[in-house]
Amino acid sequence: MPVNVTGVKQLIAAMDAVDKNLNKQMQAEIKAVMIPIRDKAKSYMPANDDVLSGWNKINVTAEQNYRAFPFYNQDIARNGIYYSKGSTKANKSGFSMINFIANRSASGAIFETAGRKQAGKQGESLNPNAGINFNQSAENLSQLKGSGMERGRAIYRAWYEDQGKVYGAVLEAITKTANAFNSGKLNKAA
Repeated sequence: MPVNVTGVKQLIAAMDAVDKNLNKQMQAEIKAVMIPIRDKAKSYMPANDDVLSGWNKINVTAEQNYRAFPFYNQDIARNGIYYSKGSTKANKSGFSMINFIANRSASGAIFETAGRKQAGKQGESLNPNAGINFNQSAENLSQLKGSGMERGRAIYRAWYEDQGKVYGAVLEAITKTANAFNSGKLNKAA
């Protein structure tokens, strides 16, 4: 799913110094192809009645001194999926993201990735089959799409089903804007 394009931050800073409309135009073109992926991913979040019966019950009591497993609510999971044109902090490897789709909902992120790393792992539940049951239930609702650690049931599935069309459109928008910037047709100098 990630595309490694270097120099985008520098291009944006240089464009803003010369002509702010170039960056606005590029961001509008990128947003136009990202929003349908976000909306498609939202549509893959299951209804409250479809998830395991215990997952959609609020399970927090006053006596708990730990964070309980997050309950599932379709509205929260859907609204947690968002598109951002901003950039993230660099990770340990020095990579950051610009123009991305993510899920800020804990239960939505769990549904997205359940079974991706260690299918059937026990976890901390008292039920020895909890992990297996949970992953099978999630798999029955929506299969993991993608490969390796870039597999998921909502956002990754929407990317997978798009078959790279967004990559091409985003790279085309960046290239088109960079070419316009580098062509010297602009009135101001950097």
